[in-house]
Amino acid sequence: MPGTAVGLFIVDFVVRPFVKIFEKMPILMLLMLLILYGAVAYIVLKSAFAAESKNP
Repeated sequence: MPGTAVGLFIVDFVVRPFVKIFEKMPILMLLMLLILYGAVAYIVLKSAFAAESKNP
């Protein structure tokens, strides 16, 4: 699994070209950021707890 920094780096480079469009809609921009960073956080937490549960 990639680290958190890699996920945040990828999200920043994928979202950056579309930021100009979302600047006129701040609520939509906030929702998009919450969804993207939430997905990264979910993957990180899932991998952390999966590794913990596999090692008895």
